[in-house]
Amino acid sequence: MPKTSTEHDIARRVQIVAAAARCFARSGFAATTIPDIVRDAGLSTGSIYHYFNSKEQLFLAVVTEYVAVYDEAFFTELQRQGPPLARLEAALLHLQEELAAQSPTRARIALELWSRAHDAPDLHAWLAEARERRIAAVVGLLSELCAAGELSSAEVADGAARLMALADGLVVQRACADFAALPGMPLAAGLRGLLGSRTS
Repeated sequence: MPKTSTEHDIARRVQIVAAAARCFARSGFAATTIPDIVRDAGLSTGSIYHYFNSKEQLFLAVVTEYVAVYDEAFFTELQRQGPPLARLEAALLHLQEELAAQSPTRARIALELWSRAHDAPDLHAWLAEARERRIAAVVGLLSELCAAGELSSAEVADGAARLMALADGLVVQRACADFAALPGMPLAAGLRGLLGSRTS
């Protein structure tokens, strides 16, 4: 993709990515074609290919822009000063709020990412890197809890995987149902289940 800096080019790229996001959320990655995106964006095929070389590259741009559940605020909460448990609770609360506020379009794109990552190398690499980052961040914080005697060493890696699996499961649930209407705080409940009565 050529690097552009003019306001026109930036606006046009945003227009294309937004149109692609609507198409991918509506029809899925496999069924969406470049002509579909052309029609939705109201542009020419040449305009699309000026910015993106393929449908896969365009989908990765959509993923990068729209699949931001684990955003920088999540990692910032984990890295703050203070008791590790409080930081983990704050990060999970932020993640819960992001999931509840996520639009159906964004949730469906996340689901499409997971469903296509097994056979699209660029998507697989993006997802693997994102997962590795968040698991490493949570493992680091759980290791602090372990050092403080709040968690056994055997539970650190397992606990991080359990919490992130729960969060990813809620992303899927959000794509299939009205997540915002669900009661309770399942991520906080998952943390309590991990640590037992010590978080009560």
